[in-house]
Amino acid sequence: MPDIANLDRRKRHRPAPSLACRAAPIDPFELWSVHRHKAREALQEAVFALQITHARTSIVIGKIENLENRKQLQAQSTRIGTLIDLAWCRLGDI
Repeated sequence: MPDIANLDRRKRHRPAPSLACRAAPIDPFELWSVHRHKAREALQEAVFALQITHARTSIVIGKIENLENRKQLQAQSTRIGTLIDLAWCRLGDI
């Protein structure tokens, strides 16, 4: 009867990879810099999309006939615009 352990492919010994195939060590600062750059790009896209949506919403608010509702929505829109401006400022810090 054959030895089952010797037939198992996972247990076979593979030759060690040559030193030329091994990756160079990764600099942690470089890794963090890449991560920060990707996060900044993602935030920029999100804030830009929010800014476009806010502009479209502002146009719709201007067409509302009920004066009281329009004033309330314009006040809310102003606060949202301020938050978008703050988000752009914070992106400069990243």
